[in-house]
Amino acid sequence: MALDTSSLVSPLAKEQLVTSRSVTVCAIIPTFRAASSILEVIRSALLVCDAVIVVDDACPQGSGKLVADAYSNDSRVVLITHAANRGVGAAMKSGIASALALTPEIIVKIDADGQMNPAFIPVMRAAFERDASLAFIKGSRFFDARVTSLMPKTRFFGNAVLSLFAKAASGYWNLLDPTNGYIAFRARVLALIPWQSFADSYFFEISVLSELGLKRLPILELEMPTIYTDVPSSLSITRVAFEFPTKLARLTLRRFAIQYLVFDVNIGTLYFFVGLLLVLFGFIFGLAQWINGFYTHLPKPIGTVMLAVLPFMMGFQLLLNALMYDVQISPKASQELRLLEKSGERK
Repeated sequence: MALDTSSLVSPLAKEQLVTSRSVTVCAIIPTFRAASSILEVIRSALLVCDAVIVVDDACPQGSGKLVADAYSNDSRVVLITHAANRGVGAAMKSGIASALALTPEIIVKIDADGQMNPAFIPVMRAAFERDASLAFIKGSRFFDARVTSLMPKTRFFGNAVLSLFAKAASGYWNLLDPTNGYIAFRARVLALIPWQSFADSYFFEISVLSELGLKRLPILELEMPTIYTDVPSSLSITRVAFEFPTKLARLTLRRFAIQYLVFDVNIGTLYFFVGLLLVLFGFIFGLAQWINGFYTHLPKPIGTVMLAVLPFMMGFQLLLNALMYDVQISPKASQELRLLEKSGERK
């Protein structure tokens, strides 16, 4: 294994991986400010994975050097380095490009902070083998109500709000935990979707769901409790608050345009546009009448009032119908309760 500051995998390391073993499961571990946990995460991942690709996203703590020193003689571990920090999504895309060259069956994302237990990877693998239609599997923290006491309160509230808008952007309305970053792809499906367009930032997971949702691919959520550690998070709440709403709105509008105007025009389209026109008419007409009454001090007849209220109420109901239609035809994400049964695994 060799360091490669141009963000490319060492050709020798890649050749060793391909020729020495069949790669069924390949884990990608983006690392940034995770020097205290990265080696243990790799050690755990190697117990259940055939190959591990570590992407040092210009870690200021020298995580990449630690990996290079510890695994220089292990052909199962490949290190990619970014000369400048580009974000977790960009690190994942560098890892995906290298992982696809190994032609694995499954590609798994594991965070370097130790919050994701690699022991769940065999459960993911078994689910893929059991259901050939599955394209994607992700973890969920919310099968167990105890997570509310374990998760920091600000993160829990922010996650709840973000999850609602992520569902609208992706179309997977019945997902329990759309922002969870413990994810696994069926490699042959990943190769067929535009993974290069995935977001470079922490918006990566939501952008993945949005691409899958456009194609209505079946996905599965597995119960995977998060391990909360002392490793500081690199996620900025302020950055999320300012960056994510615009991106979520853009993805939601894109999904609506593609699924209700380009690919298909259906009853949901009719509900939305008729409802929108009625709401706008009722609001604008009612506002105009209120302004007129404010300046003339003349009461409005009941018929005028109803001419504003009824279209607004009917339009609002049609918009609700459009939302319900979208929920009903949304691609289904199945859930599965599959906690590890080994002693000490369930907490």
